[in-house]
Amino acid sequence: MTIKNDLLRVIFIASLVVSIVAIKTTLGADPIYVEAEAVEFESASYTYTPSPFKVRQAKKLGVPVEIKTEPSVSLNGYLAKPVGEEPRAAIVLLHTCNGLSEHEEMWSKRLVDWGYVVLSVDPFTPRGLDYICDGRIGHYVGPWARALDAYGAKQYLSTHSFVDPARIAVMGMSHGGNTVLETIKQSISEGLAVKPFQAAIAFYPHCGKPESINTPTLILTGDKDSWTPVELCEEFVGNFDSQNEIKLKVFAGAYHAFDHPGIDIVELGYIVRSNPEAAAEASQITHGFLEEWL
Repeated sequence: MTIKNDLLRVIFIASLVVSIVAIKTTLGADPIYVEAEAVEFESASYTYTPSPFKVRQAKKLGVPVEIKTEPSVSLNGYLAKPVGEEPRAAIVLLHTCNGLSEHEEMWSKRLVDWGYVVLSVDPFTPRGLDYICDGRIGHYVGPWARALDAYGAKQYLSTHSFVDPARIAVMGMSHGGNTVLETIKQSISEGLAVKPFQAAIAFYPHCGKPESINTPTLILTGDKDSWTPVELCEEFVGNFDSQNEIKLKVFAGAYHAFDHPGIDIVELGYIVRSNPEAAAEASQITHGFLEEWL
């Protein structure tokens, strides 16, 4: 019986390893980026000073005043651009919780074909991470920190003569989409004392509570997505009070990562499945939104 149990245990562990490898191979394979330049830059550093109201509330409740601090981090990225040195609009591209993959490379090439400079940000490698979907303590970086990465990428792009610093957008998928919704908060750009992004696009993000934003925003998601439920984004947009435009496009029959070609897996209990029709329409909508705002 002991030998049999040991054998079953070995088989189970082996199958689990195979499953994890399969998921990481599908979602997070090392990008080729043969047409892009590997670059290094710094994230933005940030110190959050609580408002007088929050100070009074903390004293009233007898709790410490929350002060957020985040030092700058040395980051990696892949810079891709069309031919020519004339100033162009640019996109900061933020990947999913699986890290940089052929998915982001596909979008990078597409955006370059549309005439944009693209910086695909790698926030994981410098932090010793490669996968954060399971949210393990000590093995995670949140949207707030990644928003600072995005602003560091924006600053880096602004130093190049072939980028028009007044026309830089941010775009992300899944956890990268969560980061986009963090990045557009007015409190972030004002806290950093920098100009906000000119436009923002979030693919299937987890939509939280609405907060004042300062960037025209497009959210694209599917009605079959159980990982980042569409209902949260509908509530997010429906309750929004902002002078900036915010659009929500919901694709019928589309699951999480509907724009990732060929993918069809279950990760952490959630269906992750490509939908070519939704992906094609999302690409057209994205192109039009960028042309409108950049």
